[in-house]
Amino acid sequence: MRVIVLSLFAFFILKNSLLKAQNYQVPKNEFRATWVATVINLDWPQTGGLAPRFQKADLKNKLDKLKEAGINAVYFQIRTEGDALYDSPIEPWSKYLTGEEGVPPAPYWDPLMFAVKEAHKRGMELHAWFNPYRAMRSIPSDFSQKIVLNQEIDPSLEIVLNREFDQDSKMKVSGTSERAANHVSNTHPEWLLVMNDKIAIFDPGLQEAIEYNRDIVMDVVNRYDVDGIHFDDYFYPYPPNHMGSSSANEKLDDDTFAKYPRGYTDKDDWRRANVDLLVKMIHDSIQVVKPWVKFGISPFGIWKSGVPSGISGMNAYDTIYGDGLAWLEQRTIDYITPQLYWGIERWYSVGQDYRALADWWADKAYENERHMYPGHGLYRTSSRTFTGTLFNQNEIPRQIKHNRSNPLIQGSVFFRAKNITSYSSKGFADTLKTNYYRYAALTPIMSWKDSIPHGTPQNLQVQRDEENEYIFHLRWDSVEVDFNAKTSTMGYVDSLVKYAVYRVDAAQQPDPSSAMNEYYNLVGVAGTPEFTDIAPPSEHKYWYFITSATRNSIESLPTNVLEAGVVVSNEDPSTGVVEFNLLPNYPNPFNPNTVIPFIMEKEGMVQLEVFDLLGRKVATLVDEELQQGRHSYSFEGTSLSSGIYVYRLKQNDQIITRSMTLIK
Repeated sequence: MRVIVLSLFAFFILKNSLLKAQNYQVPKNEFRATWVATVINLDWPQTGGLAPRFQKADLKNKLDKLKEAGINAVYFQIRTEGDALYDSPIEPWSKYLTGEEGVPPAPYWDPLMFAVKEAHKRGMELHAWFNPYRAMRSIPSDFSQKIVLNQEIDPSLEIVLNREFDQDSKMKVSGTSERAANHVSNTHPEWLLVMNDKIAIFDPGLQEAIEYNRDIVMDVVNRYDVDGIHFDDYFYPYPPNHMGSSSANEKLDDDTFAKYPRGYTDKDDWRRANVDLLVKMIHDSIQVVKPWVKFGISPFGIWKSGVPSGISGMNAYDTIYGDGLAWLEQRTIDYITPQLYWGIERWYSVGQDYRALADWWADKAYENERHMYPGHGLYRTSSRTFTGTLFNQNEIPRQIKHNRSNPLIQGSVFFRAKNITSYSSKGFADTLKTNYYRYAALTPIMSWKDSIPHGTPQNLQVQRDEENEYIFHLRWDSVEVDFNAKTSTMGYVDSLVKYAVYRVDAAQQPDPSSAMNEYYNLVGVAGTPEFTDIAPPSEHKYWYFITSATRNSIESLPTNVLEAGVVVSNEDPSTGVVEFNLLPNYPNPFNPNTVIPFIMEKEGMVQLEVFDLLGRKVATLVDEELQQGRHSYSFEGTSLSSGIYVYRLKQNDQIITRSMTLIK
């Protein structure tokens, strides 16, 4: 027994040393976010009209899974098409929440209030995600503008046009529906541009519509403790319903152009300026009311064709009139999240290349002292969320590595949440938990935001669990907020306090001011004054201390350091010592999806491959360096014939094989 314990002890010493010696620096401050899409019930709720108690439980479960995966911020969609997934005094309740537009939830609850509270409990940011211009995804029969189009779609748009797809939700919404009495299509139909009898948007040039959209956003800023406001990429419409799709569409805003030219003679420049105006109005309003609230936009990833050199495809500047560079230069946003849903090409800056576009946007954000968090097309890793060509299992990890190799990129945002919480997505959630997001992270500090720290927490206590020596319970007193320092000119108080929890493995008491600079010492970010830590075996002994952190991740001075003792063994299966092993796939037999789990005894390169009975390789599921622990990857046999297949796990000279059966 003593030999086993000593082996366990030595193994974790080696593992921790390997983790600290990665070839890139893991940021202690990193934006790790995902979109939670509510349109057509993509991510949440499961369906409109479900009992509120089930919707609440589902949302809490998703936040728990995102937290476990290392996510520290959520873009929560609350306005999809002139509706509201919150208690709006202006727009109708969304059918995606209650099943019928304009009908409040029964029993009553406010999803945004609930989501903010639950996210903050977990030490996570919540950004309220608006679609600013889309008014109707489909047109009721009393609208008529019928134009038949026959044109080819730019290949660069395939990934955008197919992203609002979910195998489990695509049949839940009918093609058209009557709108509520207080929907804009009934209260102000004259504000809408109806495109090809397919969709309707707010006229972006109409002053009344601009002010209406500003008021919608500011109502949320005033009434809810959101950490940010987020706009997606829907400005003027995408092809095939874009302004340039026909002469009739080009003329739709002629009257608005004549009424509100704003000094412009070129219509394209005017359209871009209309979007810029709304962005500026919202930015300026936020600064007056709650300057700590972040404002960001996720535009289509290509600003202009040919920028940077070699990039081609539809672009936001000319087609949908979204000028992301202007928002950065005017500093009317705090961050930009370009939707870079393409892969890393073999040659840098060819076609639609993730690396070239990410680097270009990062340079532009840095030049204007703003943050850049690229959007990743995680939905392209599962046939449950994408109908086109899927990414291989290495694509998104490669993109994360690229981000971390560029110090001007401060994080990642994944579209979308279900690809982390529900769908295997080629084992991505496990990859986050065991590798890239193994260590906690505070969100990046914005130098132009409030930099005044909270006070240092008091009365830190560390108690070892009575039954499990590797579990430690930490408690401390809540930090009192300095109202004078945290009150806006409008009288609102930024009362949010987070707590950063540090654990240090050292023979002697560490210097906390030095230890808090090492990413691997940060074991958690809490939203309440308590934390439970499950610790691996220690090399020396463990020491704990904490800091308070503001909404802008400004930390206080650390508390005193408390000694917690040595951990000799860890019985927890998620962190205990394990042997290299390939586990049975499930389900088996399968059609067409199955999951293959395996266990890594040590960090290193590993290959997981699938062969047919003739020895021909049909898939490579893993070919990368992974951390120690349990992993699982999805295998899809859609294109294969029924039969027996062999899957093989290889690390160095260790090889394990198993078989599985595909039955169609």
